[in-house]
Amino acid sequence: DIDECAIGTHNCSAAETCYNIQGNFRCLSFECPSNYRKVSDMRCERISCFNYLDCQNTPVRITYYQLNFQTNIVVPAHIFRIGPSPAYAGDNIILTINKGNEENYFSTRRLNSYTGIVYLQRQVKEPKDFLLDVEMKLWRQGTYTTFLAKIYIFITAHAY
Repeated sequence: DIDECAIGTHNCSAAETCYNIQGNFRCLSFECPSNYRKVSDMRCERISCFNYLDCQNTPVRITYYQLNFQTNIVVPAHIFRIGPSPAYAGDNIILTINKGNEENYFSTRRLNSYTGIVYLQRQVKEPKDFLLDVEMKLWRQGTYTTFLAKIYIFITAHAY
């Protein structure tokens, strides 16, 4: 694998981030939706919400992740872990994949009341890109807070 991002042979624009994958690269662009501000390269935080329901149902934070796996990954494979930091006694989470799992390659499971995982539940036989929206609703002291992880998953051909 040649790291096109490191040696500068990619064709990503100045507004995009180059992400190296096995045998190739991807140009990714991270924009915050309206009413969110960029607080780091990979994270957006909500600026305000207009009412109680809006505060509960829109994510307080949207974080972007990139993962790279090869087609020969053994399933089931835990690929992503999510939970509040810090976690407190009495916390409870609900994990949902809201987008990007139309072919049902992925699923979620709770490990305990405050930690969950996203796992690959069936083999991806050909190289394929996914963008999953994984929502974590945190129940803490009588209130729900929503967090969104946008996970880019690149399944590449395995190196022989």
